[in-house]
Amino acid sequence: GLRAKMVLPNDALLQFVKASGPPSGLELQVGGISAALADADLAITKSGTITMECAMHGVPAVVFYKTSWPTYLIGRQIVNVKYLAMPNLLAGEEIYPEFIQDAATGESISGAVLSLLRDETRRAVVKTKLAGVVASLGQPGAASRAAAAIADLL
Repeated sequence: GLRAKMVLPNDALLQFVKASGPPSGLELQVGGISAALADADLAITKSGTITMECAMHGVPAVVFYKTSWPTYLIGRQIVNVKYLAMPNLLAGEEIYPEFIQDAATGESISGAVLSLLRDETRRAVVKTKLAGVVASLGQPGAASRAAAAIADLL
């Protein structure tokens, strides 16, 4: 059956989630993201370096980003990129569905998640594309090459 796990970075956030009343059946965990991703079929994640961790583990993901409108508008004026998720930037295409600002609703994210979970062929295509992104980073020193590749896109 389907298991849902939320991996949180620290105890303070864990306490916040517990106080907010998480959905029943949702397992909460602090840390251990690599082990969780090694066992995951799909991730729902914020944009940022975690999307590369998902890619390294070959995990399809749905990515969201939501911040205050002033912060978002200032950021868009400084950085003009087509995608926010690093694997998408590196691939030059939307491997991971992205939901930004007003598009980052529970309905849109859950719809994308269900679509991916129900389509094994699409998940396999995503995994193949992720392997290509990871392979493009090459041998040790990938972090600096990834940073350079992203800088070239900016």
